[in-house]
Amino acid sequence: MEVICEKNVLAAALGLAQRAVSLKSPLPNLKGILFETGEKGLILSATDLELGITCLAETRVVEHGSVVLPAKLLTEFVRKLPDSLVKIKTDPENPLKVYIECGRVKFEVTGFAAEEFPGLPKVKEEGVRLKLKEGLFREMLSQTEVAVAREDTRPVLTGMLMEATGGKLKLVATDGHRLAFRQAPLEGDEDLKTIIPGRAVQELIKILSPDLEQEVLIRADNSCISFEMEGLVLSSRQVEGKYPPYQQIIPSNFTTTAVADAGDFTAALERAEVLVRDGGNNLVKLEVGANGIKLLAQNADVGIIDDFIEAEVEGEEVAIRFNVRLLLDSFRNIKEKKVNLDFTGEFSPCLIRPVEEHNHLHLVLPVRIN
Repeated sequence: MEVICEKNVLAAALGLAQRAVSLKSPLPNLKGILFETGEKGLILSATDLELGITCLAETRVVEHGSVVLPAKLLTEFVRKLPDSLVKIKTDPENPLKVYIECGRVKFEVTGFAAEEFPGLPKVKEEGVRLKLKEGLFREMLSQTEVAVAREDTRPVLTGMLMEATGGKLKLVATDGHRLAFRQAPLEGDEDLKTIIPGRAVQELIKILSPDLEQEVLIRADNSCISFEMEGLVLSSRQVEGKYPPYQQIIPSNFTTTAVADAGDFTAALERAEVLVRDGGNNLVKLEVGANGIKLLAQNADVGIIDDFIEAEVEGEEVAIRFNVRLLLDSFRNIKEKKVNLDFTGEFSPCLIRPVEEHNHLHLVLPVRIN
């Protein structure tokens, strides 16, 4: 194998591929990136057996071939090379010995056989196919990922439910204390119901372009899902299990409704969070009355905060406690200026959603104090 590539192009491709590398695996191949030549240049692939990333680096191919090279070492090394052309060439007599040249820099590294590299998660050709604008999909993932469970006590909650039905794409995440929902129109009539691993969601948010013109192709079968962008494919195994019936969790009748400025509410929550984050309880109390919402927070070692958010309130007065971080996560993911808060008593969840947008909501459970 022999290829010639711009240093910045190679560094960018390595930076993307190494996101799927398993640095803690005892298998040397899983700590590496597969280099193989194709018709359009150099193809880099990496996997930890659950997640896989394949990306294309535009290069001049002098001689076709393939080899696996250590990911961490090579990524850091290439990043520190001068801005010039990089030549990667395998030894004709020993294809696992690789020479890298860039200007006056010469580097020799030992790789692994490409034949021993594990296969990436792969979707069957007959799987479901969906298309969506990259920027929209990235926004949808960002607004719901916050509610994905971080602990694996219930593995199914460590993933995000993705459901395509009736011309709409729906994303749902819940960790048992809150729920986030986002939907958007979808072209076509394909049906899909799958659970994307949380790690795949996090990587997609980093990789997807905010561009509202470029498209991402989503392909899925019964066990794998892939997201194909220009020059890059992220593939993953799906989370096995049955996702909770989220429709039954979202209330439809309320006893109290408040409309407030999202920025004012976020600022009040941030002030309260400064006070309570070192106290161990992270609690804030909302007292919803006719004139607005009083926010109270206390840290026994520091003091008390008494704040007020103007709001248009209809219905019964209610006093209810929440984990301030859960409320903050919800408000920070709402872009619209005005937000609607719906309550059904002090022990029922609060529904938070933009006033003008009915495709996005957060549900936060209150904290009960005995």
